[in-house]
Parts: sequence; structure tokens; C-alpha cells
Amino acid sequence: MNLNTLIEHWQSEVSNKKKRGSRTGLISNILKRIRKNNTLRYLFMFRLAQYFYSGNSFARCYAKRLERKLNLKYGVDISIDAQIGPGFRIGHLPGVVITGSVKIGRNFFIRQNTTIGIKTLGLDSYDLVIGDNVSIGANSCIIADTLNIGDNVTIGAMSFVNKDIPSGTTFYNPR
Repeated sequence: MNLNTLIEHWQSEVSNKKKRGSRTGLISNILKRIRKNNTLRYLFMFRLAQYFYSGNSFARCYAKRLERKLNLKYGVDISIDAQIGPGFRIGHLPGVVITGSVKIGRNFFIRQNTTIGIKTLGLDSYDLVIGDNVSIGANSCIIADTLNIGDNVTIGAMSFVNKDIPSGTTFYNPR
């Protein structure tokens, strides 16, 4: 992750400015917003940790320590290894778990007590892919080693997902 990517993430996730404008105005807007909102503060620091993690070994060490502190403070477990596109939003922080083996597209919305994880520990590679514009309801669980969720998918609350979901689908588990 480079500095321009970090600014793009902050602009789409933390700032409420739609127009590009000056970088100083954007940073000022972001700093005002993170003072008032816990979720925005977490997203700001999470992206900063991801930025540090892409640097040298000292920065990576600091990023892992920052990740642990953020996870403890905010009650989440989102790995900085996770590849999450810009526009990442969290409805409520507590209980959100995202593995580092996932690749998530743009405009991803996740709600409280939701898990995205792997099924089998120790495999050489995992293929968890979630497309663009995906929304996941509260208390949902997505567990698999190989899984593909398409674009524009809505997953209902209290859903268990362990199979592929095609694009443009609304998925939920009936009672």
C-alpha cells in the first residue's frame, strides 16, 4: 500500500467529502471526524496499520503491535493481512472477525458479530474472494477454504455461508 492508496481509503471510508479538493482540507476533515466517531477512528488506524505493514521490517513490527492494540481496544479481530478494497464500512465494531486470507472488493459493509474465516488450519493457500458492493448482516458466519461471493450480494442476518454465492443475489438461511 502506498501513500496515495492510503489517502484513497481514508477519503472513501472516513471523510464525508465527495470532491477531491486539497489534501490538507481532506486530512483536516478526517481528523475532525475521527475525534467524534469510534468506528471511523478504528478504520483510520486500521488503514494506517496496513500502510505501515507494507513497509520495512521495523514498520511491519510496529504495524503488528498496532493491530493487536486496535483489536483489543475496539473488540474486533480484523487481520492487517486481509486485502479489503476502499469503501470498507463497519456497522458496529464489537465481534467482527476477518481472517488475513480473504480478498474483499470495494464498498464492503459488515455488521456486528460477523465472522469471515477459514475452515481448515495449515493449508498452503486459501481462496476466499468477496466481490464489490457486498453487505453482510449481523451475526453471520462465512467459513470456507475456497469460496467466491460475487458482486452486489446481500447476505441476511444470522446466515451461515460455506458455499459460493453468485453475483446479484440476496442470500439468507430460512428458519
